[in-house]
Amino acid sequence: MAAGGLRGSIILFVTAVLVLALCLVFWKPGKNTRFRFIRLSAGNLLIHLMDGLVTYVNTPDLEREWNPLVRVLGFGWEALFIANAAGFVLVVFATWYFGRYEHVRLPSKNMFDYYMKLFYGEDYKPVWVLYKHSRNRRSQLALIGYACYWGLTVGAVIPVVGWFWYMLDIRISWWHSAYLGAGVSLAVTYSALYLWVKEGYQKQEKVSCK
Repeated sequence: MAAGGLRGSIILFVTAVLVLALCLVFWKPGKNTRFRFIRLSAGNLLIHLMDGLVTYVNTPDLEREWNPLVRVLGFGWEALFIANAAGFVLVVFATWYFGRYEHVRLPSKNMFDYYMKLFYGEDYKPVWVLYKHSRNRRSQLALIGYACYWGLTVGAVIPVVGWFWYMLDIRISWWHSAYLGAGVSLAVTYSALYLWVKEGYQKQEKVSCK
């Protein structure tokens, strides 16, 4: 009974923190609001802290951990901590960079036209998107930072939910936190790439309509 009560308390605590984190992350996500940088960074940090907490609670020896650093390379908690700390620093930098970025307004016929003009200039050839590297570093970093932030942040929720199923003794045949988390991260990352370009295109559309 005591163990069950502790387990329930942990689930409730982690759920409350996750809700707070998701509120911080998804509150006006496309708006450059005050404290946006702090809010997005704090939301990402809380999600990863909860992931670390439920991982420690359920597998302190990391026997059930699927992170490649543990599962493939055989490292322990120290490596996980260093890797997550380094990842968080990258997330903070990405959040700071895309948060300061202002979309460039370019007269464009559609989203693809906007994307190509932004990264390759007015006289672009459509086929360049397949092989030519853009020299617009500023927009590239903002686009990549935006996509990686959302992919890494949303994907990090999946392992936490997976540990919830384990703690509640719920078995879902198709659920595999490592694979599902990676899939969700990739899907959200590519969706964010699209949304970033769409946001820039729509801003120039609003200007041209005035």
